[in-house]
Amino acid sequence: MHQHGRAAKRITETTGMDARTLHRLLALGKTEEEGISINYEVPKLDQDVIIVDEMSMVDTLLMHFLLKALKEKTRLILIGDSDQLPSVGPGNVLKDLIDSDLVPFVKLTHIYRQAQESEIIVNAHKVNQGEKIDLTTRDNDFFFINGTNIITQVSELLGGRLQKYGNYDSFKDIQVLTPTKKGDSGTKILNKELQKVLNPENKFKKEKAFGGIIFREGDKVMQTKNNYDLVWESLDGKNYGSGIYNGDMGVIKEISEDGMKVIFDDEKLVDYTLDSLDELEHAYAITVHKSQGSEFPVVVMPIISGPPMLYTRNLLYTGITRAKELLVIVGESNIVNRMIDNNEIKKRNTGLQYKLDKYYNIFQK
Repeated sequence: MHQHGRAAKRITETTGMDARTLHRLLALGKTEEEGISINYEVPKLDQDVIIVDEMSMVDTLLMHFLLKALKEKTRLILIGDSDQLPSVGPGNVLKDLIDSDLVPFVKLTHIYRQAQESEIIVNAHKVNQGEKIDLTTRDNDFFFINGTNIITQVSELLGGRLQKYGNYDSFKDIQVLTPTKKGDSGTKILNKELQKVLNPENKFKKEKAFGGIIFREGDKVMQTKNNYDLVWESLDGKNYGSGIYNGDMGVIKEISEDGMKVIFDDEKLVDYTLDSLDELEHAYAITVHKSQGSEFPVVVMPIISGPPMLYTRNLLYTGITRAKELLVIVGESNIVNRMIDNNEIKKRNTGLQYKLDKYYNIFQK
């Protein structure tokens, strides 16, 4: 089970087993916007074993519904990284379960030999341990570019430099991940600027202004909430289905008076009406929070000063670990170091550990 529609699809492809999001499994899709009651009836699951991936993204309410749906003898296996960003919703379930020491767990800490050649993996581990990383290296798969003119530098990287360096496609291979929506390194400004570079105005491309955004044919866009009712058809017209998920990325194929057509995952064609356009935003740059559960061949991370609440060790760690082949950090080394030092944010006030201890002691008696 997974938190992410795309990731669930990838698990199905690689394992041949059925994988789906927890929201879909528990039939929570249509109610997730409505602040549902904990007494909401979820379907009973008949499986003997349930494996949940990306467990750090699961909040208290979702865990409640999952446990409620299990039969008594079901074995539950949780896989995740408690050092990543905690769930958007309340709680810190995975970390609390581990810290309680009442649930058996295995922690993977060893870097195997081939991974030691990857600076991405080595530096991710260092950041996670609170160690400073070497920002002067210029080889391998980890680059730091010093500077504060973020818009120009990121535009140059995506506008040609990375294609020359490794023949990377700006649309398919490269993703800009940023800590924030606001400011010079925020998604709002970066998306406007990157649209000018990667999909400029063209008399042959139709446009539609909506909510302060100019959508243009050829734009890279992202669905921002789970919508289980959105119908898609495959490009060859042979397959149909429904459901486009928070974090799914696509490209605008066509814009008309009453909406637009978007292709997701190079294969699913979706018709958006005008009243569903508020579920789409540009995806040339997205926040690290939105990237959780995804991975990309190349990640570009702009890091200049911002609020300490956002600029944290686990946000930096989560961003670094999204990159498969190449990571480029653009910005100020002192801010990167400050993020590595800033580990306070992980201290969420939760009651799960306390309750686990309490009930364990009651049952022991």
